[in-house]
Amino acid sequence: MSDVELGPEDAYVVQPVPGMGPLAQAWLTEPDWRDPLVRRRVLPPGGVSAYVPMRDAWPVRSLRWLPRNDGRDPDRPTILILTGRADFAEKYCETLHDLTEAGWGVAIFDWRGQGLSRRLGKTPQHGASPGFGVWLDDLKQMLEWAAVDGPVHVLAHSMGGHLLLRYLAAGGAHVARAVVMAPMVGLASASLLTRLLTALQMLRGQGGDYVLGGGPWRPGMAGDRRQTMLTSDPERYGDESWWIGQFPSLALGSVTWGWLDDAMASIAALNGRGVAQAITTPLLALLPTRDALVDSAATRALIKRVPGAQFAEYPGAGHELLREAEPLRSQVLARAVDFFTTGS
Repeated sequence: MSDVELGPEDAYVVQPVPGMGPLAQAWLTEPDWRDPLVRRRVLPPGGVSAYVPMRDAWPVRSLRWLPRNDGRDPDRPTILILTGRADFAEKYCETLHDLTEAGWGVAIFDWRGQGLSRRLGKTPQHGASPGFGVWLDDLKQMLEWAAVDGPVHVLAHSMGGHLLLRYLAAGGAHVARAVVMAPMVGLASASLLTRLLTALQMLRGQGGDYVLGGGPWRPGMAGDRRQTMLTSDPERYGDESWWIGQFPSLALGSVTWGWLDDAMASIAALNGRGVAQAITTPLLALLPTRDALVDSAATRALIKRVPGAQFAEYPGAGHELLREAEPLRSQVLARAVDFFTTGS
């Protein structure tokens, strides 16, 4: 699992999903799939990985598990997981276990510029943006990839939720039902000063530089400020650093001024007149009340404008609902799966 750059001739190169890195292989020879640590640090068996070339030949890394043929509804849609900024598929390892063991077909990919997809910035650590329109084009293509057997359900977090909402407002082809978790409808840090400073840095040609106070990825420590923003569970918080320790290519540093400028423009587009009202796909929004990264008030306001949309809030939860402490995490996942199953 190292960075790979593939050309168009390498389209859909499929390989078994590597469930363990070299350190994990020395640690485990016969994984106990009931062990919580194993479920967070060893990918489920039976998956395949592929680099899917985008229309401009940019390689995007994907993983897929087929549904189990165990008597459940054979027409049940696959669940496509859309990750957040700087995420990678392995951060969702525990959720992948939960869904595949329940018989769901599951697909996930690393956004262009992060995870093991080809990077964008001046260095592999710079969290740059290709333009949110490019990511929307990638999402359209990856939905076509995931929906080969019919429409899919989509479970989207943060930046993935933002992009999904924009996609749904533009028509939402291939999506049966959608759940967004802490979607990036607004940025908690987008003050007037931030906007002015971003505009100044863009005028100075500094769009490719880290934002003020940003830099390369650093390992997280239990109890640090970042943990308190993301999750109340120090063990799940530590999984990200563990995976990056196995595969350093997964690490991505902070955003650039260009990313921030693009994000604010895309947020403005999402909040434009009539955009939310154009969403007709059944939608559920799950919101943490202790989110210091995205603006939950902006999300509530937008979801109220989506016809028929539902939302639920989780008191005390941080930004990453699927890495929260139990029983909250399991409640979040169960709510999402119930919505996919029944629409309510």
